[in-house]
Amino acid sequence: MMTKFGSVFIQLASVDSTNNYAANLIQQGSCQDGSVIMADYQTMGRGQRGNSWQSVSATNLMFSIAFQPKYPLEEQIRLAWYSAIIWQQCLLRFGMSTQIKWPNDIYVKGSKIGGILIEQQLKGSQLDWSVLGCGINVNESPELKHATSIYRETGQRFKPLTVLAEYLDLLNGQQALLYGDFLKLKGLFEEGLGFRNQQLQFEKKDGLAFEGSILGVNEQGQLLLDVNGSVQSYGNQEIRFLLPST
Repeated sequence: MMTKFGSVFIQLASVDSTNNYAANLIQQGSCQDGSVIMADYQTMGRGQRGNSWQSVSATNLMFSIAFQPKYPLEEQIRLAWYSAIIWQQCLLRFGMSTQIKWPNDIYVKGSKIGGILIEQQLKGSQLDWSVLGCGINVNESPELKHATSIYRETGQRFKPLTVLAEYLDLLNGQQALLYGDFLKLKGLFEEGLGFRNQQLQFEKKDGLAFEGSILGVNEQGQLLLDVNGSVQSYGNQEIRFLLPST
């Protein structure tokens, strides 16, 4: 039986983190599969690598979805790929062509419009719950370099709930892709990857910089790079890459 994303909808004025709220519901045993928690304001929103998610209160979209995956733990990367692909399709409905900046940020013409944070909960060695957290700049964007919003790109303002409704429509409608052929899903994610076929500057955890070009991802979701003719793979905690200056 497929998950009904949005089967329960909880809207909060303010919360530390919608992912935390969802995790607490799961811990209490009161979370329904497919529940959506949306907040007008997050005080401790999180991004990848421990970064904070900067958003501008109720003008933007911040939410989490709690659901119980029906695929094995070794395929947990499915959700990261699927959710990013669906964001590309969703934003296309609002007139924007987007790229995925590995591992799971959404970019428009070199500027970040949103991001995804996924947290998994296990029961023994089985994947029990996944919490998908998303932040999308709808009407405003942070005063940061390489940041944008739907309004900045289109000149139109939208209610965050309108954007969420479109996302849930697509998320629910294409679960055959989420649960279907693994390599097809991977291929679609790779098609959406931005910043490919160009030399980029990367930085390892120890601060060591090097150059390489993005080839794609492997079946664990690690980034595959061509570094001086050698194919190398990296997890999202091992490297970051610096955006081109233009």
